[in-house]
Amino acid sequence: MGSPSVILIANDVVPGMGLPVAAPGLRAHGLAEGLRCHGLEVTTLVDGKPLRSLTPEGKPPSLPPATVVLEGEAIGEFAAARAPAVVVITNSNQIDCLHPAPGLRLVFDFFAPKMLELACSREGARRERALGTLRERKLRAIAAADGFIVNGAKKVPYLLGWLLAAGRDPTSTPLEMVPMAVPGYEPPPRPEGAGVRFLVGGYLQGWSAPGEWLERLAARLDPPRVMLDLLLPAHWGRRRPPGEGEERREAVAGIPGVGRHEAMPYEDFLELMGRATASVDLFARTLEREYAVVTRSVVALACGVPVVHPPFTEVSPLIGQYGAGWLVDPEDLRAVERAFDEIIDNPEAREAKARHARRLWQEVFAPEVAAAPLARLVRRLSGEGP
Repeated sequence: MGSPSVILIANDVVPGMGLPVAAPGLRAHGLAEGLRCHGLEVTTLVDGKPLRSLTPEGKPPSLPPATVVLEGEAIGEFAAARAPAVVVITNSNQIDCLHPAPGLRLVFDFFAPKMLELACSREGARRERALGTLRERKLRAIAAADGFIVNGAKKVPYLLGWLLAAGRDPTSTPLEMVPMAVPGYEPPPRPEGAGVRFLVGGYLQGWSAPGEWLERLAARLDPPRVMLDLLLPAHWGRRRPPGEGEERREAVAGIPGVGRHEAMPYEDFLELMGRATASVDLFARTLEREYAVVTRSVVALACGVPVVHPPFTEVSPLIGQYGAGWLVDPEDLRAVERAFDEIIDNPEAREAKARHARRLWQEVFAPEVAAAPLARLVRRLSGEGP
């Protein structure tokens, strides 16, 4: 019997398409890379809806090998035509496109706490309607799934609560913890005498706008000895008015020593990240952020770049355990400033943390390592494993 076939449905564009990439696309891409390392045949199916807002009409994007762009009912038809197969959906987004078919097994990836995202980013009647719609869809997806994976250990109890709410027995439901899988990037050696480069990079979201720490960082710039790369575009799927994050970004962008960047293809972003001495990824504490595997921090680690990060996310305990960065409360501005000063003034400390960042990626987030539990689950659902 051949290896099980896997279809990974991405809710957004993926690396290799020559476009900016957000967390859902990188999640599917990393899992695909990891499953291939374990000998599985994988097709990545990209939802065409978000793609239309990123590409000019009549100009199709590049497609990586084994990648297909479809939307709506065509997604379910594609999956059914390739049975027997295991289909992996990220959150519940694509459940209404899929229909039961002989030989199809479904894995639900609890990638991000979408209900908490809505609760933290909307208010009033609009929020209540959105939460009700998402809850109903999520429960249908849980009822339909044959197995589950969850992106981070802290979210396991969160998932167990959802299983119980959907009438599933958590003791007999296949479940694996699968960390974020991100392919590594080896940046070129830094030139002798190169200055310290901070990077603040990631999409502006309602729950992660930069705080006063950004001005404290800007006050330490001393080009060319200390520089800042600032990449804080709005995500193409955002539908909210400009707010505090944009105002702060604009105030800092014109300061000497700041290089401002717009959204760029993922491969270019890796090059930018690889030039950084440290990635600054700070944001206020919310219920959603407590369960977040913050993708841009994982990308930094995959580039061997240590991170300045809050102490309350899914990634925080790993950063602390490996010594792969500086864990600071973004509201404790003195602690934030001490971290910035150590990065600037202590080359031994920052070089050690860079080594630890690479080791953390190798042992936790490298695709072959991160996707191993999903590979076991796929084989179990396909009748090839215990």
